[in-house]
Amino acid sequence: MKTSKIVMAGVAAVGLAGPLAAQTKTAWLHIRVEEASRESKVSVNLPLPVVEAALAMAPEKFASHGRIRLDEHGKDLKVADLRRMWNELRATGQAEIVSIEARDEKVRVAKEGDRVLIRVEKLSSKEAVRVDVPVAVVDALLSGEGDELNIEAAMGELKKLRGDIVQVNDADSTVRIWIDERM
Repeated sequence: MKTSKIVMAGVAAVGLAGPLAAQTKTAWLHIRVEEASRESKVSVNLPLPVVEAALAMAPEKFASHGRIRLDEHGKDLKVADLRRMWNELRATGQAEIVSIEARDEKVRVAKEGDRVLIRVEKLSSKEAVRVDVPVAVVDALLSGEGDELNIEAAMGELKKLRGDIVQVNDADSTVRIWIDERM
């Protein structure tokens, strides 16, 4: 499926939602990338139902029925291994999984409450990465069978979220991904 068809489907979905989307509490996915050196700003604002519609149009070889299939030849990471690792991590409860303190960098991966947190900071600059992954989204994603990731279930959980998911700040750019109810 070509990108233009996906964009057209998104536009159609937004058009079909029309005034109703503005009246309901539709969750919107926002992505903003700013690059100071290029003096550019990119903003993408999509209602989550449009994201779902685009995923539904993915080639069947890659995805079908709201599920994504990873490498069928076993050359990549196996979903069964991901599930096993996730189940072990989930069972540990609250924990600091990775902690690295170097001369110029701090890295931390932890499970706190209902989220997995990933933090990377460059101490000599203002570069930082913050990723918050809700446990419910990972549970839903890994609820597929065999080598499938359940994107449909993960999207269902994302619709419930509000606030920042990813923030990246470096010397030249910033990236922010969040969900709220505003266009």
